[in-house]
Amino acid sequence: MTATFTERLIGSLNAFFETVLHFLPGLLAAILILLLGLLVGWVLKTLVSRLLRVARFDRACDSNGITQVLDRADIRTPPSTLVGKGLFWLVFASFAMAGLSALHVGFVNQLIAEFFFYLPRVLSALLVLLVGFLLANFLSRAALLSAVNAGLPSPRLIALVVKLLILVLSFAMALEQLRIATSIVLAAFIIAFGAVMFGLALAFGLGGREVAKRALERQLDTRNDEAADGFSHL
Repeated sequence: MTATFTERLIGSLNAFFETVLHFLPGLLAAILILLLGLLVGWVLKTLVSRLLRVARFDRACDSNGITQVLDRADIRTPPSTLVGKGLFWLVFASFAMAGLSALHVGFVNQLIAEFFFYLPRVLSALLVLLVGFLLANFLSRAALLSAVNAGLPSPRLIALVVKLLILVLSFAMALEQLRIATSIVLAAFIIAFGAVMFGLALAFGLGGREVAKRALERQLDTRNDEAADGFSHL
């Protein structure tokens, strides 16, 4: 009985050490991949941040209102540095997933495959949100200037509505890129867009009456003055 117990103990220890020896190369490879990811991420972060500063990316963000949004969120880091840090964590996460795959664990490999499959969609959604934010700021300013020049009522409200519409559209497009409840998001956007457009049309209809009245009065006064000048020459 003692021999049987000893054999079982030795067999268990041998199996344990075989498992460790089988797992150890993958663990060392994972550590090396993580270290390489830290190095590559740091190099890319430094390079991209400097290139963006040379290209005056921070000044462009300031003129487009991005810096003001970051200040409201109590984020004092320059946009060029934020982009560099974001790139660093993206690169490090990719290397971390590759390092985990070196461990040859079944569910981890499946998780990594899903991560890399979903990553392009996340990047596309972020790009859509960024472009939508820039476009919303540009179009809202253009709408504000146009409304002021045209003498329309509540020009700031018009600019705000334009900005919100662009942002909501960008958010819906980003969710569509992520394949998150596409039909629900589309239906909600159509309903919200229709409601906003109806309210905007109603506001223009009610508030624009005075503008149209003043424009017609100015036109009639101009014609009356021209007619009076014509009679005076006679």
